[in-house]
Amino acid sequence: MNAQGSDRSAQTRNQPLFEPIALVLLSLATVGTAWCSFQAAAWGGVSQRTMNLSAVSGRRAVANELQSYQLKLADVLLFSQYINARAGSNEALARFYSDRFRGEAKSAFEAWLATQPFENVNAPPHPFVTNFYQPRLLEEARVAEEESQKHWQQAGEAGRTSRSYVLLTVVLASALFCGGTASKFDALWIRRTVLGLGLAAFLFAAARLFLLPMQL
Repeated sequence: MNAQGSDRSAQTRNQPLFEPIALVLLSLATVGTAWCSFQAAAWGGVSQRTMNLSAVSGRRAVANELQSYQLKLADVLLFSQYINARAGSNEALARFYSDRFRGEAKSAFEAWLATQPFENVNAPPHPFVTNFYQPRLLEEARVAEEESQKHWQQAGEAGRTSRSYVLLTVVLASALFCGGTASKFDALWIRRTVLGLGLAAFLFAAARLFLLPMQL
C-alpha cells in the first residue's frame, strides 16, 4: 500500500493539471446536474399545465358543438313548421313561426328569402346552407378545438424538453462518476482515459444545454 501511495504521489507530481481539471469537472458537473434536474421538473410542470389547458379547451369545444347541434335542430323544426303553415296558406301562423326564429336562424332565413326561393328554382333549398346559416357556438367550438390542439402540441414540446434535460442529468452524472473515480486508478492510461471520458460527457452535455430552452 505504501508503494502504491508513493507511485500515485509521483504520478500526481508528474501531472500537475490532473487534479485541478478533475476538480473543475466535478464542480461544473455538479452544478449542471442540479440545473438540469430543476429544468426537467420545471418543463414537466409546464407540460402538465398545458395538457390540462388542452383538456379544458377540448371539453369546451365538445360542449359548444353539442349545444350548437341542439339549437340547429330546434331551428330546423321551427322552419319546418313555417313551411307547413305556408303550404297550408296560413300566413298568420307562418308569420308566427318566422317571428320566433333565433337571431342566427332569422338572419339566414332573411337571406334565403332574398333569393326568392318560392319563385326561383335555382335558389338554395333551405336557409341552413353554410353561406347563410353560421351558428356562433359552432364557430366558438372550432376556435376552442384549434386552441386545444395548440395546447396539446405545446405540452408535447414541453414534455420532450423535460426528457432532454433528464437525459443530460444522466450524462452529467456519468461525468461526475468519471471525475470522481479517475484518480483512484493506478495505471496512468486508465486515469487519463476515465478523466477524458468525463470531460467528453460534460462537453457533450454543455453543448446540448445551449440548444435547449429554459424556464426561470
